[in-house]
Amino acid sequence: MTMSSEKSLPTQLKEIFVLVLPAILEFAFQVMVNYSDYIMVGGLGIDASATIGITNEVSFLIKAGVNALGIGVVAYIAKEIGAGNRKQLKPAVVQAYVLTMVIGTLTTVIPLLISPVLPGLLGAEEPLRRPASVYFAISSVSGIFFAFNVVAGSVRKATKDMKTPLLINGIVNVLNVIFNWFFIYPDLSLRIGGTEVSIPRANMGVTGAAVGTALSVALGGVLMVVVNERVEDLSVRRMKKHLDMKIMKAYIAVGIPAFLTAIVTSFGRVIFTSMIIPLGTQIYAAHSIAFNAESAFYIPAVGMANAVAVMSGNVRGERDLRKLNRQTNLVCLLISGIMLVASVVMLLFAEPIISVFTSDADTIRLSSSLLRIVAVNEPMFGISIVMQYVFNGIGRTKPPLFISAFTQWAIRVLGVFVLVSVLGFGIHAAWICMIADNIVRAVLLYAWYWMSNRKLIVQKTGM
Repeated sequence: MTMSSEKSLPTQLKEIFVLVLPAILEFAFQVMVNYSDYIMVGGLGIDASATIGITNEVSFLIKAGVNALGIGVVAYIAKEIGAGNRKQLKPAVVQAYVLTMVIGTLTTVIPLLISPVLPGLLGAEEPLRRPASVYFAISSVSGIFFAFNVVAGSVRKATKDMKTPLLINGIVNVLNVIFNWFFIYPDLSLRIGGTEVSIPRANMGVTGAAVGTALSVALGGVLMVVVNERVEDLSVRRMKKHLDMKIMKAYIAVGIPAFLTAIVTSFGRVIFTSMIIPLGTQIYAAHSIAFNAESAFYIPAVGMANAVAVMSGNVRGERDLRKLNRQTNLVCLLISGIMLVASVVMLLFAEPIISVFTSDADTIRLSSSLLRIVAVNEPMFGISIVMQYVFNGIGRTKPPLFISAFTQWAIRVLGVFVLVSVLGFGIHAAWICMIADNIVRAVLLYAWYWMSNRKLIVQKTGM
């Protein structure tokens, strides 16, 4: 372990903000792709909003492998850069792209195979099953492009370039809105200077939103790879394409626990969702809208976490534990303050926030009450996300797996089963179980970090 080169607090904060702000904005653009679908179909009615929300958790579950590979790529490349081994970048990118082809293909094929039966298995009401199935299938067609966007973006982030993924995902978001506008709605007639102008549109409704998402995500994946190829250190065009098992094992060593963490949590959320859907379309729509509204407020946490993973990986390469500890505490303090502000906003302005997604009075009333429940957990939720990515960045992905498995299933899933399915307490009890899961996870991750502090940046085989 090296001696820490102490930097002043303002200098460290500046370094953190340089990485964090673009990462937060980039994740905001990623979230807005899904937001755009919700907002733009919101005027079509509650059934349309529910249709989009039914398969959301399964989408997250299927994308778990892609996101886990992204974590492995960041951990490995950031560590090599921290250790001064830039010559490893090209071989690392080649291996990342090989795995992306495999995982991305599965991310595309699996949804197409299960889409006909999925809404029914999740308990969706009969009128929503076919449109939900079609939305899920079409929006998943671009799975392999999504995979390349995530992994190529992770390569870029590992080199401390947060601005390029920000730019690409900004373009994806703009394209999604434009495509949605043309595909969702009927023809538009405008009078310009006394002349009637007709703008042809597809009038495909919810299906149009799926088409817009698929097209924009596909273009985003292509753009991310093309942009990376313009950087000499990252271009693989002239590289000999062969498998490097050392790098593959490094990705897999970090990626498998990260993948299992995502599987455990995502599958838990799928079960959680399947216990809420039978409460009825109105209640599920309110749940889905409130859940998506809340996701806007954890944008800073997830965006900051992506930057933290890169910084932690660099520090691991430098083998500087004191720097890692100070950096981790600073980030936890920052995210707690930011998320506290988010909590206040959610408590004070729940109704106007929900009104962005729907005009249905009953849904606004119920969704707003759910948003106020979850507001109390935002600072702890922010810490849980940041701490998970600190572990991910230094290649220690098992602690988040063990802790997430315990809190997701023992608190959230079991709690909802007992309180909602057995005792019939309803949707509010389900959300209380959800925030209890988040709070306990934050406490356990932070405690585990300090209990195992001396072992955090010890090199592991393959990493």
